This record gives sequence, structure tokens and C-alpha cells, in this order.
Amino acid sequence: MIFCATQKVSSKLRIACTAIVDSHPSMVEWYCNLITVRRRQFFLFTHASSLFSFWAPAAGSTLDDFGQVFRQHATDTLRDYGFTTADTAKVIDDGPDAFAKATDRGVIGSMVDYTKMLRHAIDYEGGVERLGRRAMNDIANDSPMRKIGMESPAEYLRQVLRETA
Repeated sequence: MIFCATQKVSSKLRIACTAIVDSHPSMVEWYCNLITVRRRQFFLFTHASSLFSFWAPAAGSTLDDFGQVFRQHATDTLRDYGFTTADTAKVIDDGPDAFAKATDRGVIGSMVDYTKMLRHAIDYEGGVERLGRRAMNDIANDSPMRKIGMESPAEYLRQVLRETA
């Protein structure tokens, strides 16, 4: 698994990230950012190729449990969106995990948009506890994004997986 981590994630996990020389994203490449919403920390994981995203609680996370937290939340989220086990295996591997610098401005910009939309939804609903996990993920995965041709990330990931079948 390749995790392209922002500076905030690198600092939280106390890791040094390397630069990736291949400019074409891998199917197992995920971007990760650390955000704070109403004094709660979340990791925002975004698939580099499709922009499919999900949120995972970050409080108390360490480098030792980072991969496990990612894999559990990713598997649950993909299953929740109707992806098969075979589909999940194409975008989540068993390791080893590598950490790289987050450099794709298109992915990073989309993650900033997702964060702003989440903050707005939480303010509108009156707190993070009023939004379920699926509703939080729908904020990102149902939004058309310019980087992927104005498709929603969930549908675009389905298209990418069909093409790799």
C-alpha cells in the first residue's frame, strides 16, 4: 500500500515521507490528510485514481495501527457502497506499507473541498454525532469532481475497476 501523506499526517505518525518518481497513480495508492472538526481528529483517505474517499477517527492513532485502521475502515466503506471482495482486493493490499509525500494538487484540492463540505454539513446538522458514517462518506463520494470528469468518485471507481477486470 502506498500512502501519500500530508505534512499533518507525517507529523502525527512521526514518519519521514519519500518522493514517488512514478507520476501515474497506482491502484493501491491512497492520499491521507488529518483534519480537525469540532475538536475531533479524522483521517481523510482518498484513492488517488478515483477520488473515492472515507473518514476514519484519528484520535490515538499511531504508526503501528495506522495500516490496520485504514484497511478496516476502507473494507467496511467499500462494502457499504456495494463493492465486492474482489474489487476491494484491487485497491487494498496486505502490505508492506510505504509512505510518500502528497504531491498531486488535484487530489489534495479535492480533499480540501471534501473537508470544507464536511465542516459545513456538521455545522448544519448540529454536530458530528448527528451524521452517520455513511452520510459523512457520501459528502465526498456523491460529489461530482472536475479531476475525474465531473463524475462522482463512487461511480468513477466502479468504472475504473471494470476497466481493470
